[in-house]
Amino acid sequence: MWFSRGLSNVYDAVRLLRAADPAGRLRVLASDTRAHAPALSIADDALLEPRGVSETAFVDWCLGVCVERGVRAFLPGGRVLALARRRAEFAAVGTRLMVAGDADTLALVDDKAALYEHLGSRVPQPAWRVVRTAEDMDAAMDALRPGHPRLCVKPVVSMFGLGFHTLVERDDPYSQFLGADPVPRSVASTRRLLVGQERPRALLLMEYLPGPERSVDCLAMNGELVVAVARQKRGDHQVIETEGPAVDIAREVVRALRLDGLVNVQTRDGRGEPRLLEVNARMSGGLLYACLAGTALPYWAVQLALGNAAPADVPRPRAGVIVAPVQGAIVVGQVGGALPAEGEADPGSRMGWPAAPK
Repeated sequence: MWFSRGLSNVYDAVRLLRAADPAGRLRVLASDTRAHAPALSIADDALLEPRGVSETAFVDWCLGVCVERGVRAFLPGGRVLALARRRAEFAAVGTRLMVAGDADTLALVDDKAALYEHLGSRVPQPAWRVVRTAEDMDAAMDALRPGHPRLCVKPVVSMFGLGFHTLVERDDPYSQFLGADPVPRSVASTRRLLVGQERPRALLLMEYLPGPERSVDCLAMNGELVVAVARQKRGDHQVIETEGPAVDIAREVVRALRLDGLVNVQTRDGRGEPRLLEVNARMSGGLLYACLAGTALPYWAVQLALGNAAPADVPRPRAGVIVAPVQGAIVVGQVGGALPAEGEADPGSRMGWPAAPK
């Protein structure tokens, strides 16, 4: 099983997989561009990924690793679209590429406006409009303001909440600076930013959803939801739910997009019910919390992908569990030790790893 560089949750995924596989039937390979990435410290084998290469060269390198290492399942954390386009090549060398869908589906999921339009009335959504220009914003404000007293804006394509702002009527930077909301912008200042942009990015102007937020971690198989763990965020802790409207939304999203493997669906309540925020076609950053409900999602994702288990074998998660983060640290290396220094030109020559493409 190979985990390539992804979010910080790769370490957690490997640890969860190990705990669920005490007999050590699965051998884990982890790779990263950073020599001291935490996941490398607990994998059976570690591998440095090439830096600064084209997508084609990277996928070629991945195929070479799969052949040389006998990788049966590969869960990539980056360049997923490029890998998905060549999924058949991985299958031809005996490797199951664990991506949530084909390249077209992954591209659709990344575009929030296209995703909302594709899903249509199948799932509850916030009211929204796409804007690129000041004129677009004027029209969208006229359409949304009457029914929605608070609005927000964010890029159509973004990650980690980058570019998200709530909109306020008063153009008062000092009050906004001192306020509790970390990301407010006035309507007027936002409009001014759109004027004269030569290559404006598409933005979503949408109703602000004031209710509870849920992150639904899903294990899917060929468009069917196997298990779901919804984490309702409540300040410094999260409460696990295994059924309800948010899970129903996740089930419909999985079915509509024919998603597979580990995916994450974000919802937030508005107008009395959860509404879809976005879909992440990958493990979530909070996957560790979800697995505390009793289902080691990465382990069962691998077992399903390899054909070692059926959906009925996956244990049901427990509802009502309250989870909270803790701080910790691990040792990832030693100065002068065996791990190569970050930036070394060709660590593979002395570590026995496949050489990075030039």
